[in-house]
Amino acid sequence: MEFPPFHPQKYLGKIFRNIFTNASGQHILHDICDEKDLSVLEPLIQLTSGIDHQQPPSHRPFQYAKIEDEQILAVFKKENWNTGRFGDGKSYGVWYGAEEEETSVLEACWVCYRLAKDNMSPHNEVYASERAMYSAQIQTEFAIDVTNEKNLFSKLIHPVDYGYCQMLGQKIFESHYQMLKTPSARKKKRTCTPIFSPDPIKNTQRIYYLKINVYPDGQIGVDSSQEKVRTLIKVADLQAPYEE
Repeated sequence: MEFPPFHPQKYLGKIFRNIFTNASGQHILHDICDEKDLSVLEPLIQLTSGIDHQQPPSHRPFQYAKIEDEQILAVFKKENWNTGRFGDGKSYGVWYGAEEEETSVLEACWVCYRLAKDNMSPHNEVYASERAMYSAQIQTEFAIDVTNEKNLFSKLIHPVDYGYCQMLGQKIFESHYQMLKTPSARKKKRTCTPIFSPDPIKNTQRIYYLKINVYPDGQIGVDSSQEKVRTLIKVADLQAPYEE
């Protein structure tokens, strides 16, 4: 497979990433455990939570902050590698970000739709995903920009075929580059920023929560306190945003 010549660039800026969370206050085991059994499991949860329960409650925000930092970077741990546009889930982790909040949300909507299609839609149920939006400062000398590679454009934004992108991601990772700027496959004139190393990711901050609902009729709703990301869209809009 041929790739364009890589010319690493400096990248310094803020990007956005949203990840699954449990913002509603539900018990972490509510969907796999009966209410009567929760009291039996609570001691085990405390032992494995990463929180030192011998410390006073006033100390716990600092412990939670450490756990949250680890969670936002968890994709780089082997047990959390997943198949995606720029990763095959076998060789390395990819931290999927975007230069715009709305782009990050639309990319997550597509992921939720794929999950709903496999798990919920056959039963005519609504698939819901509660998520947290983070911002992060990115600083690297090893970014690769393919946003202006017109010969690659159709491969980079293909709605379902990730073959070329995964090979490109493998090449970037093996060449020890850290970040890629690439067109979003879900929104015109928007930029995604997959990152292949935790090193460029600085000062991550959770900025708000959102909820994505995938409905059986093919619509996707985004609910949030932030008006700019609230939307109701059709799956078709995400499948082929570049078609006139």
